[in-house]
Amino acid sequence: MTTHHSDVTVGPEGYKRIVRSIRDTFPSPTNSAAADSRFSRVMAYALSEYEKLKTHRTFLGERKPLDYAGARKSRVNKEMGDMRGTIRETARYLEGQFTWSHPDVHRLHGSSTSVSIIGQLYGSLVDPNTVWDDLSHKAAEAEVRVSAMCAALVGYDPEKALGLFTFGGTGTTLYGIKLGAERAQPGLFTEGMRQPLRVFGSDVAHYAKLSASAWLGLGSQAAISVPTGDDNAMDVAALEKALRQSIEKGERIAAIVVTMGSTDAFGVDDIEAVHALRQRLVKEYRLDYMPYLHADAVIGWAYSVFNDYEFDANPLGIPAEALHSLKLLRERMRHLPLADSLGIDFHKSGYTPYASSLFLASDAQLLNPVRRDKVAMPYLFQFGEYDPGIYTLECSRSGGPVLAALSNLMLLGKDGFRGLLSHCVQMSHLLRQKARDLPWLTVLNEDNHGAVVVIRVYPDGVDADAAYRAEKSNAGQRAALLEHNEFNKAVYLSTREAAESGESPVFVQTSRYRSTSYGEPIVGIKFFTLSVFTDPGSIDNALAALVEARKKVRTATAKA
Repeated sequence: MTTHHSDVTVGPEGYKRIVRSIRDTFPSPTNSAAADSRFSRVMAYALSEYEKLKTHRTFLGERKPLDYAGARKSRVNKEMGDMRGTIRETARYLEGQFTWSHPDVHRLHGSSTSVSIIGQLYGSLVDPNTVWDDLSHKAAEAEVRVSAMCAALVGYDPEKALGLFTFGGTGTTLYGIKLGAERAQPGLFTEGMRQPLRVFGSDVAHYAKLSASAWLGLGSQAAISVPTGDDNAMDVAALEKALRQSIEKGERIAAIVVTMGSTDAFGVDDIEAVHALRQRLVKEYRLDYMPYLHADAVIGWAYSVFNDYEFDANPLGIPAEALHSLKLLRERMRHLPLADSLGIDFHKSGYTPYASSLFLASDAQLLNPVRRDKVAMPYLFQFGEYDPGIYTLECSRSGGPVLAALSNLMLLGKDGFRGLLSHCVQMSHLLRQKARDLPWLTVLNEDNHGAVVVIRVYPDGVDADAAYRAEKSNAGQRAALLEHNEFNKAVYLSTREAAESGESPVFVQTSRYRSTSYGEPIVGIKFFTLSVFTDPGSIDNALAALVEARKKVRTATAKA
């Protein structure tokens, strides 16, 4: 398999020699025992290089300083390389990458099942483009199948719903806001914006609403942030006030974006109340359109598997603490079908590789305002039954994410997802329980019920719970808040430095878990547990790492 190409181009017709040589670097397009065996060996070698990098540590290989200056000096060689050498060189770029499924990595990504990785691999092998079924064939059918499965799961009518995979969670929010803007101002797609349009979402929502508003030309200032309560859910009374002010100024509402599982705290908006508010305001103000309601459910969608779970019988024997949280989550998630559309990230709580995001519209007719005339695309859509490229932003959409998502939906089923999510929520409960025994630590998102715990640490002699209660609402505590913000940053930085060895757990800092009543950011340390390999020992390791980091910060402060 190791072929050197230094003499390939020598002499006349050198390009023909290149072509003959390079054919062996492609998988054979037809059945060939020799070529297929060669490709299998290439794949086996690539996997062996990956396996060499695995240890007990939280990352692959060695974690060394990144050399961006050296990278900028790289140039394309004149001569061809050989396959094994290329694979070895490529594998070097896996080094230092945290292993998301490691039990001591507490980040918002649960790694990927083997079948979803194979789904992505199949997508790379066959390379379908789901812009059109002529370029994707059965992969187009798979996208329809995944969309129908997810529609039924969340409560949409699978016969009416339409789904399309896009470039990430931000893409799903962008699609939702775009369709809402078209509803608020008919003709926007062809004529451009003629009047101010506004987007409403919670102040702890993902910044996707800002990005989408800016990229769509509404302007990032069009995105209005609505205050949230201690449960990190949008204050519906505050939303009503903001909507009324906007309507009375003559502005039109492009979209109301409800967050069904916020990134930091897993806050879940009351979509039922927001939907009722929308209906009431339309009637009261006699609006000539229905403001669009999009659910950013990229994290929380998976909890829909509990919509029909028998909580009283509890056939899976889910522990009481997790069962209680899951039941409360179900009360909000079961109202997802009230949204006009929603976003799903399979690469978060769906356990597939990045990026596998599904925009799901409750009714295919919602996309009519963004359908383009086929005349504008003379090289596509002359035949076939599936032509989403007529209404998608993208022309090129890989079938890999579709097959990865479908693989997991088939493999896990409802009970598989129920087991995974129950495990993760139970681990978060264990962390909360152990945290209550530490007087210098307080849990910030006590009123939330997902698989994430946000904590805040304090120096010796400070009652963490009492200090946090005072800091978040009393402007007289601003100095203490800012001092303790710096303390939390220092403790997190210490854990980060320890994690560089691969022997210590990996967390994430949030620079603004939420704001105080007087506008200052609250810094916290976040544990998002999505790994199936996390166990009680992992929780003990996490707390031990905090103890050690806090000790180092305390010692450094004393020396200073």
